[in-house]
Amino acid sequence: MDRGTDLMKGTLGGCSKMEIRHARRGHCQECCCITKSDFKYYDTTNNDDPDNNSNKQKVAFSKEEFNFCCRCCIGLCHSFDMTVKAPNLPEDQNPEIIEVNRPCRCPIMSCKCCCYQEATVFSGDDDLGEIRESFWCCVPQFKVYDHDDETVYVIKPPTCCGGLCIDCFSEGCPCPHGCLMLPFRVYAPGERTAGDAPYIGKMLKIPKATLRDTFLETSFVELQFPEDANTEKKGLLLGAYLLINALFFENSE
Repeated sequence: MDRGTDLMKGTLGGCSKMEIRHARRGHCQECCCITKSDFKYYDTTNNDDPDNNSNKQKVAFSKEEFNFCCRCCIGLCHSFDMTVKAPNLPEDQNPEIIEVNRPCRCPIMSCKCCCYQEATVFSGDDDLGEIRESFWCCVPQFKVYDHDDETVYVIKPPTCCGGLCIDCFSEGCPCPHGCLMLPFRVYAPGERTAGDAPYIGKMLKIPKATLRDTFLETSFVELQFPEDANTEKKGLLLGAYLLINALFFENSE
């Protein structure tokens, strides 16, 4: 069955990689009850130079609205519903690309046996699948499931020491300009994931160009889709990014 809206298929169908810009409000948000976190999504399939914006096409945006007091108390466990929409389309034309629902769960931690972090991804009326935290001891791991509950991807950081430790230097210096560069790699299910195992996609924070940029409330992430991913799987990986961003990338600066 062909799942997802036509808008999702048109937006993600020809996209092989994406740059996602996450802008948070300034520190004055702590004085407010309701705050927003803005995301902008750019198709960078035809752009090999990260400093060149001419070939970056804005294809989507989303806003996360939350109660700051709740988020301050619960932290990384806070729930959210986020809808990724096409830009320049009014609400009466149904601009939704995907919707991500994340319930409140126990903090991400090793060796827990229940209450794993998870998120469900929808496109229109279709359930695309889920992203769930797996049991892990040393290296956090997530699995991506389709609508039939079949595992389609495994997502985890690169490792060393036989898979027992996170390899913080797999992408070079892990902390240029205060930006933690720890990537998450996408692996095919059932394949080896330890050490230098081949991966088919990744999520990686883009280093900030100058020291001044370090103090700005905007972070950049590159999302590379697997070459054989269809639009449903790309939608799931986009939802997986939003979950992993909330757990790791958002608080790494």
